[in-house]
Amino acid sequence: MKKKLIIVLFISLAGSLSLMAQAKKRKKTTGKKTTQTVKTVKPDTAKTAAAAPGLPKPAAMDSIKAVPDSDDGYLKSIVMTKARPFPIFEPSPNNIKMYHEYKRDISFKDPRNAKFNTSGATLIEAILQGIKDGILTPYDATPVAKINPNGDSFTRPLTYNQLMNAMLETVKKDVIDTTTGNVKGTVFIKNDFSPERVVGYRIKEDVYYDKQRAKVETKIVGIAPLIVDKTSGGDTIGTRAICWFKYKQLRIVFAKMDVSDADRNMYDVSMDDMFLQRQFNAPIIYESNPRGEYIREYKKTPEEQAKEAARIEQKLADYKNSLWKYQTDRVAIAVPDKVKTKKAATPTAVKPKTTTPPAADNNTGTPVKP
Repeated sequence: MKKKLIIVLFISLAGSLSLMAQAKKRKKTTGKKTTQTVKTVKPDTAKTAAAAPGLPKPAAMDSIKAVPDSDDGYLKSIVMTKARPFPIFEPSPNNIKMYHEYKRDISFKDPRNAKFNTSGATLIEAILQGIKDGILTPYDATPVAKINPNGDSFTRPLTYNQLMNAMLETVKKDVIDTTTGNVKGTVFIKNDFSPERVVGYRIKEDVYYDKQRAKVETKIVGIAPLIVDKTSGGDTIGTRAICWFKYKQLRIVFAKMDVSDADRNMYDVSMDDMFLQRQFNAPIIYESNPRGEYIREYKKTPEEQAKEAARIEQKLADYKNSLWKYQTDRVAIAVPDKVKTKKAATPTAVKPKTTTPPAADNNTGTPVKP
């Protein structure tokens, strides 16, 4: 009996110890777990309304004059304002066969060039803004021997102030005596520059033949604004280039200028597209020559100048058309249908006569036995 009692006590003691160990493990695991408390924060409508751009404050609704939005129509597309010029293929100098330099004048008197002088968004205003932003660099157009003989070599850069001083208009004004009312002298006054003084643009371009692509290319190199040049007496002499701009730099500004015209089915068209697609009318005024002379220098009358420009245009067009003209010395002879040509008889050796009887009319070539 004692042994049975001892065994029961031992089993009960072991069970109690195991229960105590399990309780300790549960306490340790529950101590490691951390409960995350989520704080719910109510949004402050006043702060969010003030922080959001373009949204008025609730307490200042009466002071708002205009709210910026994008409901100005399709013509002012944000795509055009972020446009960038696409790259143009640059040929290798070893592949250039023919090379000529030309200059043309885009005149605002021609109605076909109206897009270059749109009211409120003229081309010269965009160019001047590009100079202020540091995108464009103007170059002096004054001819200098050996350094800049024709004024278009892009050798002397100008600052914005230097360019504006060069674009000032000098006006002759009479000085009148206040007592007698007579003219007692003249003075020259410089007026501020006005975009209306720009009457056109001069284009410098290269025409070359690319042997690798077998194509005649026309590449615009530079563009110069033109103003009317006058004498000290106020008489008009002609047009003069103010400065020159590299077309590679101008493309950055031109690509953002929208010149869409619904009447002409022109949509999403930039000023860069107008120049690359040659959507302008500009006669030739210069062709590269050893003397470096303009057409007006060796053709005095306007009629002679127009004829010379037309001759150069025709010469250039004839060169382009003659590149793929196929020529051959062989002359093809047409043979009429259903006509069989007889072959020439070939001489054969004479055979000795035989005693073979004459063949029948329907002879097949087989000898008939007698």
